[in-house]
Amino acid sequence: IETTSGACVHVDFACLFDKGLTLRIPEIIPFRLTPNMTDAMGVTGADGPFRVACELTTRILRLNHDALMAVLESLLHDPLMDWQRGSSFEPGSGNTYALRTRRSVEQKLLGVVGTGLPLSVEGQVQKLIEEATSLRNLSKLYIWWMAWM
Repeated sequence: IETTSGACVHVDFACLFDKGLTLRIPEIIPFRLTPNMTDAMGVTGADGPFRVACELTTRILRLNHDALMAVLESLLHDPLMDWQRGSSFEPGSGNTYALRTRRSVEQKLLGVVGTGLPLSVEGQVQKLIEEATSLRNLSKLYIWWMAWM
């Protein structure tokens, strides 16, 4: 819960750190941005205040890259974290999922989307919004989610 406005923010911990890609029906979108959601944003859709907020947030995340990676590193060593069915990351343990997760987060903080070169903040946000709003991607999600609506 956001403390100044009381707004509620939902974080699906089951899909955090690309875990959504391992589901029986993978979550192939970077975040959920359905047509219903963009319609609720008014005439500008995802190209108004939402995009500006995404760009500001991405810029702040990049500026705080080292601090964020330090927090992630501590999560990798947390025995309560479910890094593939309960195994925690231990140096030399070979927990490849935890190591891949660390690399994936670092690449995102550097602006790398997919296997390409690092993008500008604006370019990264554009790419992520395109992936999140793609009807082709949305149509491949869990059917009862009705993400294409």
